[in-house]
Amino acid sequence: MKELRRYFLTGVATMLPLSVTVFIFWFIVVRLGNLFLPLFRIHPWLERVPGWGATLAGFVFFLIIVLVVGALASGIIGRLVLGWLDKLMKRVPIVKIIYSSARQFTDAVFVSRDTFRKTVIAQYPRQGMFAVGFLTSEDRIALADGRKALFVFFPTTPSPTTGWLALIPEDEVTETSISIEAGLKLIISGGVIRPANIGYLVRPEAGA
Repeated sequence: MKELRRYFLTGVATMLPLSVTVFIFWFIVVRLGNLFLPLFRIHPWLERVPGWGATLAGFVFFLIIVLVVGALASGIIGRLVLGWLDKLMKRVPIVKIIYSSARQFTDAVFVSRDTFRKTVIAQYPRQGMFAVGFLTSEDRIALADGRKALFVFFPTTPSPTTGWLALIPEDEVTETSISIEAGLKLIISGGVIRPANIGYLVRPEAGA
């Protein structure tokens, strides 16, 4: 009986992530594809396209629109328009609450990994308290006492797009083997998703 229970739990643990992934992908494709389904009723010959074909074509059309919007938004005029639209949305009552929440979510999900160099650990904001941060540059800054320091950005949880920038002496910064992706997951999840050996990366106090 114990073996059957173990097999069942193992099967659930194996199938659940795959099933959820397939369901979400299918849901997104169908929902977004059906948004443009009326376009396939404009001309009689388009009505011959099977339902699944129209849904798939609608989804591809949606992706093309996203790419076009992204290309336009990357230009100078696009950034100006988006900046104006961002300010406008944040001034409209009720709408600004929804927009700000959605904006924070997208910023957290699509935060640029290219701005970070390495995942590090340092005692911040005080001695004895360790924080996970990211090197924003590998250039050493010369301090007045002759020591070298590094710029370290400490993101907040769960939105890593905000945080604190600190200039910390190099010998007080512990570089880790944790990838930028894993470091961001650690911060966004509030420590729920974490490397198994993160505790070994913390340096002991001198003389301890």
